Amino acid sequence: MFGWKKKEKPLTSETADGEKAAAPAAVSDGLTVKVKDRAACSVVMSVEVPAVRVQEATEESYRRVQAKVKLPGFRPGKAPLDMVKKNFHDAAWEDAVDHLLRESIYDALTKEKVAGVSAPVVDKIVGEPGKPLRFELKVECAPEAKVKDYAGLPLVKKTPVPLEADIEKRLAEIRESHAKLVLSKDGTVEKKHFVVVDYESFLDGVPVRNGKATQQLIEMGAAQNVEGFTEGLLGAKDGETRDIPVKFPAEHPQKDLAGKTVNFKATVTAIKEKEYPVLDDEFAKDIGAKDLAEVKESVRKDLETGRTRAERQDLEKQVVDELLQRNVFDVPSSQVEERAKQLTERLKEFLKERGATAADWQAQEPKMFEKNPPRGGTPGSAFLYSWEDLGARKSGGVGRGRGRPH
Repeated sequence: MFGWKKKEKPLTSETADGEKAAAPAAVSDGLTVKVKDRAACSVVMSVEVPAVRVQEATEESYRRVQAKVKLPGFRPGKAPLDMVKKNFHDAAWEDAVDHLLRESIYDALTKEKVAGVSAPVVDKIVGEPGKPLRFELKVECAPEAKVKDYAGLPLVKKTPVPLEADIEKRLAEIRESHAKLVLSKDGTVEKKHFVVVDYESFLDGVPVRNGKATQQLIEMGAAQNVEGFTEGLLGAKDGETRDIPVKFPAEHPQKDLAGKTVNFKATVTAIKEKEYPVLDDEFAKDIGAKDLAEVKESVRKDLETGRTRAERQDLEKQVVDELLQRNVFDVPSSQVEERAKQLTERLKEFLKERGATAADWQAQEPKMFEKNPPRGGTPGSAFLYSWEDLGARKSGGVGRGRGRPH
């Protein structure tokens, strides 16, 4: 799974406390594993790495250190091993523990068949070179939900609208997507038009920074970020220049313009409108079909497939919603927190798109976590490992493990 094969190790029947167990704990690859607590969404277990495996890991760590350190009088990587052990004992032991933890965490979780949903937490680490390494392992896991009351669910299959109406709507959308903008024969700007304008903007007679543009295409019937500009173009003739005062809203993201009136000098350079293709066999050929009948049949099949899929998805959602109402189970807190963060980030982007400043967000952010506050860290010698860390068998260097205080 992680791209490396573990070495065979002698087994031991001792518990993490070194005593003979009345009921033997699980043993995996020389590891003694004992489940101390198993809750709905978490498992706590004690793990003991045998002394022989600890000693081997320590020697391997010394050799990694030896390959990298520089000592006076020796070329890099050529210092005698005994001098390395004397001068780099602490660094080598820390590196050995990091490797042992990564390997044994994976072994313990695999042996106990625990599928974690969050990073494992290691605490209460006790050990030294040549002696067993003992630690406590905590991990959140998926709950074992036993579904009940699933017979006779009150499902409702929605009555679909007539398919012909959907076909006509889809054909209209296809026609819309192939429309072209052409010069209008109308003499003045109306709501139906697309207008090309050049404009400059002024605040108290001074040009606004980045407030000038040429050949800007404006859809007259579309919603505008700042009201008043398109209204000022209504009735204008091709080539006409107009002065248009626009009052910017107080909450406008460009603070130097918020709540102020900006004067636009806008010149209409072209008046355009949409020209729609005729839905006939020639149009069908243009989009790659044999004739219009083939286009309609293709649309019908797509709609029928989509409708069948939507009906199934709706029924599945009803099943899930009803079962959740009838079956209550715990949810791992880490997943709740992660979901809260995702929703908060989504809200943050939503507000930023609508002009909220960083200061506005910082003032509101704490309220987003009132119901699901992030958990505090655990003091002491606890370490947090990502799932990717557990597959990194040999890092090849000193102090490169990713274990970190939690």
